[in-house]
Amino acid sequence: MIRLNRESFGLWPFRHKSSSAQRGSVDVGKLIGIIVSLIFIGLIGFAIWWVVKSVGDAGSQYTGAMIDTKRKATALQCQMNLNTIRQSLRIYAIEKGSFPPSLKTLVDWGADPQLLRCSAADGGQYLYIPGQNENTPGQNVLVYELKPVHEGRCNILRVNGQIELLTPEQVQAEVTKTRLQLQGRR
Repeated sequence: MIRLNRESFGLWPFRHKSSSAQRGSVDVGKLIGIIVSLIFIGLIGFAIWWVVKSVGDAGSQYTGAMIDTKRKATALQCQMNLNTIRQSLRIYAIEKGSFPPSLKTLVDWGADPQLLRCSAADGGQYLYIPGQNENTPGQNVLVYELKPVHEGRCNILRVNGQIELLTPEQVQAEVTKTRLQLQGRR
C-alpha cells in the first residue's frame, strides 16, 4: 500500500505554521487589497466631488448669464420704447406740422403713457427737449433718460432716430450741446 503524506506531494517545506508565528506576521495580500480599496474609494470620492463642483459652477454661470440677459433685455426694451416714441413724434409732426411741445401733449394726442418710462425696475420718466422738428440737426438729443439704470448708462434718442447708450456725463454734455444749439437758433 502507498502512503501519502505531505512530503510525497512536495509540500514539506511549507509546514503548517504555529499560531504564535501567525500573530507577528502580516498577510501581504490583505494589505494590498486594503490599499487598493482605499485608492478606489478615494477616486470615487474625488469623482463625486468633481461632479458636484462642476454642477455648482454651471449653476452659477447659468445664473450669471440669466442676470446679464435680463439686463440686456431691459436696455433693449428701453430702446424699443424710445423708437416707438420717435415714431409717435413723427406721426404727430406729420399731422400737426411740428413736434409736440411736451410728452404730455403726445400722450393726450394718443400715445401710450407707459412708453414714456424706462422699463427698468428703478428707471424713471424720459425727458424731452421741445422746440425741435425734422429739420433740426440730426445729432440733437430729442428724448433721454436721466437715471443710469443700464449698467451705469442712459439711453438717448437723437432727432435722426439714432439711439445710444451713454454715461451720465456724456448724456449731460449732449443735452447741453443740444440746448445751446437750440438757443443759438432762436
